[in-house]
Amino acid sequence: MCTDITERKQKEQQLRQTQKLESLGILAGGIAHDFNNLLVGIMGNASLALDAVAAAPGARPMLQDVISASERAAQLTRQLLAYAGKDHAPRSRWTSR
Repeated sequence: MCTDITERKQKEQQLRQTQKLESLGILAGGIAHDFNNLLVGIMGNASLALDAVAAAPGARPMLQDVISASERAAQLTRQLLAYAGKDHAPRSRWTSR
């Protein structure tokens, strides 16, 4: 007697694929949260430094670039969290001046 196991094999393959995607989402979410924690420090310190260097006009554009790049990185973090199904990430508290 022979049994066709094609359907069972297909379902097992689908399950494996689903598990891989779920694992990838969990990984992306963890990385995004850790990265966001780093960004908060970078953006906060850059914002404070921007306030402190009012008399040094050459430093101001560089600090504004740091803040701008951090905001773009924060957007990327939000996209990763959305992909991971955790799109409740807080929005950036820091803004460019």
